[in-house]
Amino acid sequence: MRITDLIPWRTSRRDVAVRTEPADPIRAFRQDIDRAFENFWRIIPSSFPALGQSEFADVVRVDVSDSGKEVTVTAELPGLTEDDVNISIVDGELTIRGEKRTDRQSEDNGLIVHERAYGAFERTLPLPEGVDPDAASATFKNGLLTVVLPKTAEALANVKRIPVQAG
Repeated sequence: MRITDLIPWRTSRRDVAVRTEPADPIRAFRQDIDRAFENFWRIIPSSFPALGQSEFADVVRVDVSDSGKEVTVTAELPGLTEDDVNISIVDGELTIRGEKRTDRQSEDNGLIVHERAYGAFERTLPLPEGVDPDAASATFKNGLLTVVLPKTAEALANVKRIPVQAG
């Protein structure tokens, strides 16, 4: 995972809070090791690029927005169905994983074209503090996965609005 994967490039009304301190030092160490290996394999040219990554590894784009009451994650997964996608929340991280299987055959003037494409993907996003994973919900429509993560009552009670005055 690259640091740019954590940045929501498409801005929304509010940015999602990012944890500055890892909750678990062992998990943070594991993430550092994973990141080191990912970076190593990206700089080494491969004779078999299909074996290194799936076609979706860098393709899954997500939008993350925070309305103040809930965090919404939207992922673009064209060509997939809800049966192809698995979503989990573990240790404050949302993981979206799945596999695309395409098997297409066409025939034109006696020429048969049979194309197959397979690829797995996984995208993990750190969630801000105060999200209630038990109340999370997800919908999938027209290749667009939307995960809604309501905030806990405690997190909502800790929000302090600061009035802005003209200077």
